[in-house]
Amino acid sequence: MVERASPEFTKRAKDMLKSVCGTRRVKLIDFLNISEQTALKRMAANLNDVSIVFAGGFALADRKRAVIFSSCLSDQSMDAKVSVFKIDVIDSAEITHSQVLGSLMGLNIDRSVIGDIMVDSDGAFFASCSEFDKFLIDNFTKVGRHSIRLELVEELITRSQMFEEMEIIVSSMRLDVVVSALINTSRGKSSHYLEAGFVQLNHVVSKKISKLCQVGDIISIRKHGRFKIIKNKKITKSGKFVLVIYKNV
Repeated sequence: MVERASPEFTKRAKDMLKSVCGTRRVKLIDFLNISEQTALKRMAANLNDVSIVFAGGFALADRKRAVIFSSCLSDQSMDAKVSVFKIDVIDSAEITHSQVLGSLMGLNIDRSVIGDIMVDSDGAFFASCSEFDKFLIDNFTKVGRHSIRLELVEELITRSQMFEEMEIIVSSMRLDVVVSALINTSRGKSSHYLEAGFVQLNHVVSKKISKLCQVGDIISIRKHGRFKIIKNKKITKSGKFVLVIYKNV
């Protein structure tokens, strides 16, 4: 199951959709998580005159900006204004996803301004709202104690090399069962992780141990990383699920 978008977002999205209906207006929204994207698409499906284009700057991006516009306009002309920066660490030190995010939030900008952050063997990258390009270039000069330079990237960044594939076998799709298998721990410990708020499902903290997961869900576990359920490979004779998982590396 996918977490619902917040009531505040739902109200704001409804207002934007209504403001576009029957007009030639275009509305641009900052980065949305998967739950918000799903909610926006569901609301737009009930309207005949509204289209949406999503863009995240990365192939298979999780966080994406949305352009809402009248269906009479061409989606080819819609620009989501997403920039992707590569972070060059001047002293060549290794940096982590959490360090990048923490340093960006230290600039006192809203999280919605920043899209996905990718750190792999090729370097560190992040997507952002293009309206903030100059601000970021001028002010985002350090990650932790390491001095950095930003370089705008023109080509689409692929995420495929940033995951390792694994398989897990679970007796059910309950969140506590899946978490237990992902980090190879007991059900009791996985329940503790959930109750303590250490687990996010599709970027939203989830404390409900009986919540059901589904293919496409992203599960983040504090100190253990982020996982994505890619497919249900098969069901064993004993009724267990064999899941293909991508783990962030």
